[in-house]
Amino acid sequence: MSHGLMPNVVAEGTRLTLAPVARGLHRFGISANAVTVVGVLVTVAGSALLGAARPLPALVVLLAGALADTLDGQLAKVSGGGTRFGAFLDSTLDRVSDAALAAGAAALGASLGDPVLFWAALGGLVASFLVSYVRAKAESMGTTATVGLMPREARLTILLIGIGVWGVFEVYPLVVAAFAAVALLSVITLFQRIAFVARELNNRNKEGIR
Repeated sequence: MSHGLMPNVVAEGTRLTLAPVARGLHRFGISANAVTVVGVLVTVAGSALLGAARPLPALVVLLAGALADTLDGQLAKVSGGGTRFGAFLDSTLDRVSDAALAAGAAALGASLGDPVLFWAALGGLVASFLVSYVRAKAESMGTTATVGLMPREARLTILLIGIGVWGVFEVYPLVVAAFAAVALLSVITLFQRIAFVARELNNRNKEGIR
């Protein structure tokens, strides 16, 4: 699976680091679904802190939510691969987390009178939802669409870096740039996935004719 702009070694390294934690939680009887629900609640709280212009607390809480988002997948593997409902719940609550983060940024932009941040947050939300939709639709048609510069992991990484730079170094324009970059690159990813699916389906049609 492609991680877009995020180096594969970083994504895989994070999963390997969390694997012992997942095994420990499994021994205590904690399910992947429980971690998924806790993760989205934590992310909503962090998004509210972002909207309230409290970048450092928001960063800490959002990082915890992002780790929970990765941890639930590792926990599902440890417990035997997870369930179809677990995969459904995870995908659904991922959209809730994405919407909460975008809403927090949009609220921040509105309160500060910053139209660039406001519209970048909303535009990025729409584009990211379409990116996820294209993948789900492609998979329902028997193909896949995991290509592109800006899958979800890469989006979260860029946004967290932007929030972190703002919180630590008080460089507010970088958080605006992060949301704007995610919006632009998500649109590019959307077209990359559409083009990929078009080629895949076209190739299948040609094979069918033969």
